[in-house]
Amino acid sequence: MKKILLSLLMAAVVFSACKKEKDKPATTTPPATMDGFVWKEDGGVQISADSAFWTSWSNGTGIRAYKNGMASFFEINWDGTGNTSTGGKDLAAGKGLTFLKGRDTYTNTGKETLTITGSGSDKLSGSFEVAVSGGSIKKLNGTFTNIPKR
Repeated sequence: MKKILLSLLMAAVVFSACKKEKDKPATTTPPATMDGFVWKEDGGVQISADSAFWTSWSNGTGIRAYKNGMASFFEINWDGTGNTSTGGKDLAAGKGLTFLKGRDTYTNTGKETLTITGSGSDKLSGSFEVAVSGGSIKKLNGTFTNIPKR
């Protein structure tokens, strides 16, 4: 009988020591926005550039993004020196967006638009969705967040 009482007492101690934490309400934290340049080819997986920046010269503004050196390279250009105000930027047909991937060179098939969503402190954010020709890829879409000026 003493062994049974001792066993019950030990079980009570073990169970009281293993206190269950009360259920906490689920918290939803939005995913963190990563700075940089990402894109998708024909809606596939997201690819992150190793390096990206924006630049400006005497008659235009543009973005450059690289992955694995020149294995994947974007050159995106629009008119206007320092033209980084929020809103749409026209990408001229055949020369507004150039994307090099392997041996293929892609360009936008018609007049397309890149959207600037934020600029300041020499950082630029926005997005694009562009129909392209030049290889097997037919559409490129991307987002750039706080890319620096060079």
